Amino acid sequence: MKGEPVPDERERLLRLTAHYLLEHGVLETSLRTLAEAIGSSHRVLLYYFGSRERLITDALDEAARLSSVRDASLLGPSGTDADVERELVRVWRLVSADDQLLLIRLFLQVVALALHNPGPYEAFIDGLQTEWIGSYAAYLRQHGVASAEADDLAAEIVGLQRGLQLERAIGGSSVMLDRAFAAAAGRWAERVATFA
Repeated sequence: MKGEPVPDERERLLRLTAHYLLEHGVLETSLRTLAEAIGSSHRVLLYYFGSRERLITDALDEAARLSSVRDASLLGPSGTDADVERELVRVWRLVSADDQLLLIRLFLQVVALALHNPGPYEAFIDGLQTEWIGSYAAYLRQHGVASAEADDLAAEIVGLQRGLQLERAIGGSSVMLDRAFAAAAGRWAERVATFA
C-alpha cells in the first residue's frame, strides 16, 4: 500500500549508518550530518529509529553483527577443561584483532555517551551488563562451574577483556595485551578445573 515503509529500508539505513559510524565515529556526528552522508533525511531516520540514541545503539549492534563479534557466543563447544584456556584466548584474539579496532573505538564512544546520559541508553547499558557475561557464564557452567561462581568469573573475564580493549584502542601493544590476557586465561582455566 502507498505510504507504508519499504521493509528492507530500515535495514539498509542501519547498515549504511553502521559503516559511516565505524569510519567517522559518533561523538561529533549529528543526525542531520549522518542523514546527509547516507543519502537520507533526519526525519526518515527518526521515523525508522525513533531517536538518535536508538539509531546509534542499533548501528553498533549491526556493526558488531557484521564483524561477527557481537557476543561471547563465539565460544566453541565446551570440550575438555584443558580447552578452556585455549578457547578464552581464541575469543580474545578475535575481539582484539586489528580488524576490530574501528568497532572497539565505536563501542567505547557509545559507552562514553551512555555514561554521560544514561537515560536514552538504558537498554544498551543493560545489555553491557548481561550479554557477554551471560555467554561466558553459560560456557563456564558447561564446564561444571557452579552458577554463582560462573557469573563472578564471567564478570572478571569481561572486565579484563574490556579494559584491555580500551588499552588496545589507545595504541597499546597487541603482543603485550595478548600476553596479559593469556596469563589470566591460564589462571581462569585452573580455577575451572577445580570444579571438574
